[in-house]
Amino acid sequence: MKTEPFIQYKVDPSQPLNIALIVGCARSGTSILGELIASHPEVAYKHEAHAVWNKAGLGVNESHRLTEAHATDKVIRKIRKRFAAEMGQARLFVEKCPRSILRIPFIRKVFPEAKIIHIVRDGRDVACSLLPGIGGDEWRHLKPPNWQELFQNERGIMRCALTWKTVMDIALQDLQEVPHLLVRYEDLVAHPQETASRLLKFLDLPEHPAVFDFCRRIQNQTEGSYQAQKQVKWFRNDHSVRIGRWRENMTAEEAEKVNTLLRPLLQHFGYEENETP
Repeated sequence: MKTEPFIQYKVDPSQPLNIALIVGCARSGTSILGELIASHPEVAYKHEAHAVWNKAGLGVNESHRLTEAHATDKVIRKIRKRFAAEMGQARLFVEKCPRSILRIPFIRKVFPEAKIIHIVRDGRDVACSLLPGIGGDEWRHLKPPNWQELFQNERGIMRCALTWKTVMDIALQDLQEVPHLLVRYEDLVAHPQETASRLLKFLDLPEHPAVFDFCRRIQNQTEGSYQAQKQVKWFRNDHSVRIGRWRENMTAEEAEKVNTLLRPLLQHFGYEENETP
């Protein structure tokens, strides 16, 4: 993935930006999806612009839940100016940040012109992947409004599963009337080139060999496979495949509890309880 030094351009933050924002619960594939799009030479890409979004502060209970009320005129100007400068002379600016799935109303007010891509992954696999970051004595991923309650009362895989459920309930409500592209992580892994073509069409980008070259890095098997940049710290060598890893990571008792808890959401997104990865 290309990396270029930041150049400060003179920008007018009031002008529309050709911008796309990748959102999704942490550990759902936002990073690999961002890198895939970033491989296009006409794209300027930013990985988790926390310093920019933090200009709006935190939401209720020190969470990452932001609403329209957080999008003051001053905050809007600051964020738009920074992202416009980051974009430079690129055709499209893309930023990915899992926290943004909890601030869709805020984002819509700051960037009403933004194209939104929502990546969804099987909540059971997400729960297993969240475990190193929020399953124990620390909380190092996105924070829904009830994160403190979950941190105090739950632990391990159930805390992680409940977090995914909370985040997805909020996302479904917020995105209900918002135009966006839904991408399933499983489709990205199993059919990267087809998914890439769909993404490029949505983003109004011409197809480019560099994008399809990057697709070859994406695979279901974990052994010796490519890891998204800045995400290696969360990887645990405890599963052989990405799709359906929960079958390797959960005990039978945990799987039963998590399936019961998440069943309505899993069915909504087309995940079958007994499907074979």
